[in-house]
Amino acid sequence: MFMSTKETYHKGVGRRKRSSARAKIYENPTLEVLVNKKPMDQYFQGLFLTKLKMAIEQAGITKGKIDVFVSGGGQSGQSDAVKLAIAKATVTKDEGARPILRLYNLLTTDIRKVLAKRPGKRKARKSEQWSKR
Repeated sequence: MFMSTKETYHKGVGRRKRSSARAKIYENPTLEVLVNKKPMDQYFQGLFLTKLKMAIEQAGITKGKIDVFVSGGGQSGQSDAVKLAIAKATVTKDEGARPILRLYNLLTTDIRKVLAKRPGKRKARKSEQWSKR
């Protein structure tokens, strides 16, 4: 007889700008965060890594394996998408964490996106220089 070795996990999806992230939290005695199958320290650098580590600490995540798959956009959008995905996955795991995550604004989706270029203009809002004569 075949036994299923499927691990149970809690999932969450986060989006920001052009980036989309899917996070899965597995049970694990230590904290391990993988982003696109790489350790978080290798995938993100500088301020983005610091903000992400701070968000995980504020969320109260001390153990578990977090697998994150992120695509699209740049580092800023991706790090914010990962932050939101991890927060949403934490809420599906433990509903009691919602007030703490809400307090640190980790469950707030930032809906700002780049404005599309308009016809007859150089960019979305920038126009040709106007001359009187």
